[in-house]
Amino acid sequence: MVHSLELVFDDVADALVIDEVNRLAGAGLRTPHADQRPHVTLVAADAVAPGALAALAPVAQRLPISVRLGSPIVFSHGEGGARGGFTLARAVVPSTELLGIHATVLRLADGHLHGEKDHCRPGRWTPHVTLARRLTMEQVGSAVALLSDGPDREAVAAGLRLWNGDTTTETVLPGRAC
Repeated sequence: MVHSLELVFDDVADALVIDEVNRLAGAGLRTPHADQRPHVTLVAADAVAPGALAALAPVAQRLPISVRLGSPIVFSHGEGGARGGFTLARAVVPSTELLGIHATVLRLADGHLHGEKDHCRPGRWTPHVTLARRLTMEQVGSAVALLSDGPDREAVAAGLRLWNGDTTTETVLPGRAC
C-alpha cells in the first residue's frame, strides 16, 4: 500500500470536509475509508522512512497556513480503472505558500522516499481533498450537484502527517498552533 506525507486540517476544517463526505454518503455515494481523515497529499511513495518526519520539522513550524478549498473536481481512472470509476474531490487552490510547502517537503523528504509517485512532483501535482471514490459516470453529476452550493471555503492546514497504508496508521507532526 502507499505511504504518504500529507497536510492535515484543524478541527473546524475537518468538520467542514466530513460534512460534505456525509452528504455524499447520505446520497448513497462511495466515500473514503472511515480511517482516512481529510488531508491534502503532498507526496506519495511505496515507502516513506520514519525519519522523514524529523527532517520535516522546519515545515511544521511554518504551519498553520490558510488554504482555499475550491470547486469540486473529478479524477478519472479510465473505464473501470485500477480501482474503478471516478474520484470526486474538492480542489485546493495552489497558493504561493502552499506551493512553497510542497516544494520544501519534497526537498527535505527526498532521501526518505522509496518509489515516489510521479503525480506528486512539481508540475504534475494537483492539490485536493478526496470526498468520494469509485463513482460511476451517472453518480458524478449527482455528487457535483450536491456540493456546488456555495463559494470557496477557507480551511486551516495545521499539521503534517505520515500515513502508512500498510498498517493504516498515522503519525502527526503538529504545527505551531497544535
